[in-house]
Amino acid sequence: MLKSMLAAAVAAALIAAPVAPAVAQGKTETSKSETAKTAKNADKKLTPQQQKMKDCGAKWQAYKKEKNVKGKAEYQKFLKTCLKG
Repeated sequence: MLKSMLAAAVAAALIAAPVAPAVAQGKTETSKSETAKTAKNADKKLTPQQQKMKDCGAKWQAYKKEKNVKGKAEYQKFLKTCLKG
């Protein structure tokens, strides 16, 4: 009984050993690709519409805190006026 349990443990270890480096390597490749994407996005310039949306988002946060409003309807109303101006 003990020999069969020991044999099963050794077999499991031998099966899992080659998989561990592949999983670790996959994680490093993923983090490298994420870093590349972040660098690529940092190089891009925002379009005028994207810049407006970014500015209106910051203004919404300040407005929301000041007026103590919340909700999708209030946000859409605010965004409509912000994007026109």
